[in-house]
Amino acid sequence: MPTREEMRGLGEEIVRSYEDRVSGIAELRNTVELELKEFQNSRIAMGRELRADLARSVADIKTAVGTQLKELDDAHATMSKELKADLAKVRPALMEEDRKRQSEAREFMGELGRVVAQGKAAVNAQLKEFADIQAGARDEWQKLTATMQAKRAGAAVAVAPSPSVEGELLNRVFAYLANHPDGTRMTELEQVFGVPRIQMARVLKSLMDQNKVQKRGLLYFAI
Repeated sequence: MPTREEMRGLGEEIVRSYEDRVSGIAELRNTVELELKEFQNSRIAMGRELRADLARSVADIKTAVGTQLKELDDAHATMSKELKADLAKVRPALMEEDRKRQSEAREFMGELGRVVAQGKAAVNAQLKEFADIQAGARDEWQKLTATMQAKRAGAAVAVAPSPSVEGELLNRVFAYLANHPDGTRMTELEQVFGVPRIQMARVLKSLMDQNKVQKRGLLYFAI
């Protein structure tokens, strides 16, 4: 059996072992707490650095975006100035072209008005000439009727121009037309030769039948 001394020594050894274990656990706890505190401090410091980096990144992005927006605004302003300058250069030419078009339109309308007026005048002249021919024919018919009535009554009858006189008039009218190559109206021939329209119409028709005269519009020309 162990002696009292051995039992005391064993008890003291157990006590020392327990105390050593408790001391080791305390040291381990202190070490873990210290490490946890260091880890927390490291995490806090890392968080601060990340926030600082993020703030710097956001600031850089804002600066870059602001710079790009300013460059875009400057480019837009420059382009606007260039477009305005180009427009200012071509505006006089555009205005001049527009004035030319308006002038040409006015000239065209004026020419159209003149053509329409000439057409109306030509139609009116033809209508007047036709009316004069009708009136001359009516007068000749009345003269013929009066002559026939006078013959029936035994009265004297005016003698019609002889063929020689008619032929002389043909030659005179043809010579007059030959001296007026720009053409002559029937009314002018009536006034020049002092003959009624019906007789002048007969003369002109005879000349046209002989291919000595042609009619273009209201004018007569020697061939």
